[in-house]
Amino acid sequence: MDIDKFSAHGEVHAHFQVEQNILHIDLVGPFNLEFMQKYERVVGAQRKNIDTPCWGSLVNVHGLALAPMEATNAGQEIVSKAVALGLIATAVVLHEPEGVAMQKKFWSRVYESSTLAFEYFDDTAQAALWLSEKVLACLQAHNVNQFNNARR
Repeated sequence: MDIDKFSAHGEVHAHFQVEQNILHIDLVGPFNLEFMQKYERVVGAQRKNIDTPCWGSLVNVHGLALAPMEATNAGQEIVSKAVALGLIATAVVLHEPEGVAMQKKFWSRVYESSTLAFEYFDDTAQAALWLSEKVLACLQAHNVNQFNNARR
């Protein structure tokens, strides 16, 4: 066993909802740098299958969403890659009431280094509605009709 390596702290699950162009990401914190590598494997696999110029991510965070600075820096790189692939907005739902201000500070550090629109929510349904509006506006700006294939 390599004693210089740590195991990933935290859990991540992801799936892309094609109908709404929303990547759903469920996280359980706290996180470490190794978790960010796991995150990129799991979420990156989903991003590879996204075939639209505009999509959003809905991040449901359970547990204390905090991480060391190295993990924050890795998160910033991950967000930059996703923005380059069409990510236009992220809605973060913090389900853990403890340390909300600290959690928002962590997530803001990750997202503020990019051009990504992001917002915090207490409710997943409200977050999805906000994201759907952002994605629809982007698709309209790109003259993309989500239902072209359905009409043929």
